[in-house]
Amino acid sequence: MCGICGIWNVDGGPVDADLLSRMRDALAHRGPDGAGSVLFDVAGAGEPVLVREGTPLDRRISDRSPATLSLGLAHRRLSIIDLDTGDQPMCNEDGSVWVVFNGEIYNYRELRQELRAAGHVFRSSSDTEVIVHAYEEEGVRCMARFNGIFAFALWDVRERRLLLARDHFGVKPLYYSFRDGTLRFASEIKAILADARVPREVDLDALNLCLTLRHSPSPWTMFRGITRLAPASRAVLERGRLTVEQYWHGPSEPADATSDEPALTEELAGLLERAVERQMVSDVPISLSLSSGVDSSALLALMSRHSAGPVRAFTVGFAGREAASEVGPASTTARQFGADFNSRLLSDDDYAAFLDAYMWHLEEPVGNESAPAYYFVARMARERGVKVLLNGQGPDETFAGYTRHLGAAYGALLPRLPTSFVASVVAPLADCLPLPETGRRLAYGLAGRSEAEELLATYGFVSPATRARLLHPAVRSMVDRDLPRAYLEVQLRAAPTGSRLERMLYMDTRTSLPDNLLLCEDKMAMAASVEARVPFLDLDYMALAERVPGFFKVRRGRGKYLHRRVCARLVPPDVVRRPKIGFTNAVDVWLRARLGAHFRQAIAAPNSFTATYLDAGVVSSLLHEHLVRHRNHQRLLFLLLSMEAWYRTFSLA
Repeated sequence: MCGICGIWNVDGGPVDADLLSRMRDALAHRGPDGAGSVLFDVAGAGEPVLVREGTPLDRRISDRSPATLSLGLAHRRLSIIDLDTGDQPMCNEDGSVWVVFNGEIYNYRELRQELRAAGHVFRSSSDTEVIVHAYEEEGVRCMARFNGIFAFALWDVRERRLLLARDHFGVKPLYYSFRDGTLRFASEIKAILADARVPREVDLDALNLCLTLRHSPSPWTMFRGITRLAPASRAVLERGRLTVEQYWHGPSEPADATSDEPALTEELAGLLERAVERQMVSDVPISLSLSSGVDSSALLALMSRHSAGPVRAFTVGFAGREAASEVGPASTTARQFGADFNSRLLSDDDYAAFLDAYMWHLEEPVGNESAPAYYFVARMARERGVKVLLNGQGPDETFAGYTRHLGAAYGALLPRLPTSFVASVVAPLADCLPLPETGRRLAYGLAGRSEAEELLATYGFVSPATRARLLHPAVRSMVDRDLPRAYLEVQLRAAPTGSRLERMLYMDTRTSLPDNLLLCEDKMAMAASVEARVPFLDLDYMALAERVPGFFKVRRGRGKYLHRRVCARLVPPDVVRRPKIGFTNAVDVWLRARLGAHFRQAIAAPNSFTATYLDAGVVSSLLHEHLVRHRNHQRLLFLLLSMEAWYRTFSLA
């Protein structure tokens, strides 16, 4: 796991080597074990200038004129596989293809055998080198065959082509900015912002989407002019033109309605075990982020089969939510499998003290109040010498683990009221009453006149009316109110035909999963210099899981039916039946204490994010309603608090 970045002055101007180093070292937390850079004379045919951390320029090329070096790639390394010969940037035998790479290619051994049989010569035992040789064989299509988590930049010297690519489900992030003839890219936004020429401005479209979905979906970011490469996408820059396209979409056919339940269960169980075994490949200690739920418990069972000693497991609980804590049930599961269990109780002081550092690492406001908790899990692991954490992300989106999936599965059974009546009476009433969020979403969804509008109500955690009231009047006049619906319409067009549930699950794995949960998890783990791996998103496993029909996923009013059948082969029945807890934190309580005081102080500043972009009166009213327990605005308030911290941390005021 690493950090990558680069600059290409397409007009031929020289790369500022000091700037490239600053960009690289802004990512030091992603790769504390080493660093390297390489600079190229794009127009000429000279040898590249390769620089390793702490070493001088190669004597053979030290007399090169820096004025000719218009492209630079850089890398920070977290050593996990091939500790001795896996340094980057890395090239092929003749130096015509170079790569900087963040992530892991789990099927690199199989690909390595194929490439060797095709005549390629390997000089290391790393998965990185597979990328350059696979590119030589298959060109810009090579990444479609990689089963892993990755983001990389590859320079083809002969073709003068730069290729950027991101993994199939968007586990690893990659950002870029292409303006004024210069492409800048990096694993994190802060590296791009190391260039003072990149303006720090709020993207109003991203703000509109974030207030709708709780996150800014790819390709948007909250920084205007900085783009997040979407999952399963590549960007190619050659001859001055940047082309971005998706290289993989997943199943193009609807779910297989003829599937046999016992056969599916058997095959999924085998694929999952192979995925865990693959993802345990490491030359450093590996461990597990263990919750109380069935997903990570199943991983613990499989890891125990393939581990020479006790599996190290880590979890956190929350002060004020001890009755609904992960720690007790997770500890019980850990004992059942002989794991080395570690836990910590987090308080509002922990969250408040970490908030600014949290936003510096996360880089964008996300309405995920549990996200900071993963940092504390990763830090516990790192303090005990662990660099790799497996976790149970994925099954909720793939196998229907959320309440919204029950609505998608059974919504057609509800009596249909006239749309005009719902829109004019039911939805406004739901906006005023102290209903739980699920009830409000159901009311908004009934007012939808199309599949996109119903999904918008399902994904949106505030009503369109509330969202409009939240925005400052001047900002409201500048945003496209139809953008969230238009975004979902684009996603729906890419989804295969099938039931409402099946289409929603396809979208979940390509939107909220990568742009919210996986993004938060990667950034928080890497803040502690730890790699997060997700066996349930293994490419072979998902190829089957996404073809499982919806009626095998929701049954008898409960989601994850077939998934639980698979896990029942691995863990005790009480774990399979255990209701989902998740990182059930006490943010709603903490907002009435120190965290709320912190928020009130932030929004009172005349140059705050609230004062500039939102209606301060509406925000204060929402906070008051929460404090007096009239309405629970926990999610929205945490998002607004994150926006304030983000705005201050990145000096956008």
